[in-house]
Amino acid sequence: MRRRSVLASLSACAGLAGCRSVGTPDPTDNSTETPPTCESPSTRRVELAGTGALPAAAGVSATVTTERTRSTAEAPARFTVALTNDGSDCAVDATDDGRCHLLNRGAGRSEPRGLWLYRAGDAPTDRAGECWTRDLPPRDSVGFDGYGCGRYPFDSGETVGTTYEVWDDYTADGYLRPGTYRFDVSIALWAETPDEEDGTDPDPAVVDWWFELSVSADGG
Repeated sequence: MRRRSVLASLSACAGLAGCRSVGTPDPTDNSTETPPTCESPSTRRVELAGTGALPAAAGVSATVTTERTRSTAEAPARFTVALTNDGSDCAVDATDDGRCHLLNRGAGRSEPRGLWLYRAGDAPTDRAGECWTRDLPPRDSVGFDGYGCGRYPFDSGETVGTTYEVWDDYTADGYLRPGTYRFDVSIALWAETPDEEDGTDPDPAVVDWWFELSVSADGG
């Protein structure tokens, strides 16, 4: 398994402690079309294809648990992504809410484009027919709210997890195209608390992690 090293600081989020990158993904192909209705979606099987390894020095571990592998008209595939503190008490920039979960904003979009993971309970309401894709014309770009996520207490032995629904990326061609899709996650960890006497706030360590999902046809 591939491994990434612990980084020294949140260089991409200066001034917003614990934020995820905010911006717009690459432009989409203007010829891409999203059907306004989808009465008979093809059944798909979505499975965990692989995960990266967090460095031991980080003191945390990450897991992906399969909740439902089949994507049908009745329900989408679902996975739970969780982070566990295997070390000492610290703080983390993620929690299970609608703004600062592990795959918030653009982190829920796969590479290559084709899948989008939405937090269960926060999935879009503009579903196209019986397909798990949005009933929207594809945009040239997709923006995200520019808010920052603060630090949340992360006690030793505690687990922070969020369940995600697997949706088709409405800005990409096709519907849940068979293939392998990667998701990259960055996690900020603080081992210390701010020093109230001199006003300093220690920089977090940032660990990068990834996992992959595979999509295949399911005739069952």
